[in-house]
Order: sequence, then structure tokens, then C-alpha cells
Amino acid sequence: MRVSGWLVPVLVARATGAGLVGARFLAAPSYSRDYAAVTGRPETVRLVVRGLRCVDTAERLGGQFEDVPGILRYVAYASRNEARVTYDGAVTGPDAVRAAIEGPVVDPDSGEVEFGVFEVVSVDGRRMR
Repeated sequence: MRVSGWLVPVLVARATGAGLVGARFLAAPSYSRDYAAVTGRPETVRLVVRGLRCVDTAERLGGQFEDVPGILRYVAYASRNEARVTYDGAVTGPDAVRAAIEGPVVDPDSGEVEFGVFEVVSVDGRRMR
């Protein structure tokens, strides 16, 4: 069977476009972590985070919530630079979540402290700065 020279590139372009559009709706989490059982009144905040790029950075960002009281769950979508944090609204709030993300990061291997690793770009669709 002979195929026209233009048909293959058109099919590849359509398949690529369909994949990109589909990924927007069917994204799987890159990393998730539970910190505590759900108590109080759980609320979830959606953040776009500069510096959240892959599974490793998603896991590293998850370490930022270890000592924050009221954090219940963290789910990262690295392909979207997005983090969803569920917290107990009676204990903490979005400002504490943002402060934890943008705070100094301790490298677990070397023990070095790094600043400016993560930056919150938007919170629930509202741009920051």
C-alpha cells in the first residue's frame, strides 16, 4: 500500500496534538504523600510552583511539609508544576503552606541549606507578585 507523502506528517501532528490535549485532562500525580489522618475541616489549595519539575523535586518539596502542623496530604503534578495540599483549616491555612514551600530547603544527602529553590507562582488560580 502506498501512502501520500503528506499523510504521515499530518497524522503525526494530529496524534501529538491529541496527546497534549489529553494529558491536560488525564494527568497522573508524580508524587503524593499523606502526613496525618483527616481531621477537623479539610481544605485543599492548588498551587503552581516554580522549581517543581520532576519526581525528585516533587519528593523534595514534600519534605517541606514535614514539620508544618495541620498538613494532611500533598499531591504533586510535576508536568503541570502543580501542587495540591490538603490541610486542616482549623489549624493552618494557605499562607502557612506557601511559607513552607518558599522556605529554605535542606538537602537530605549533604545537609546543606538552599534558599529560593521553590517559588509559588499562583494560589488557586490567583497570580502572586
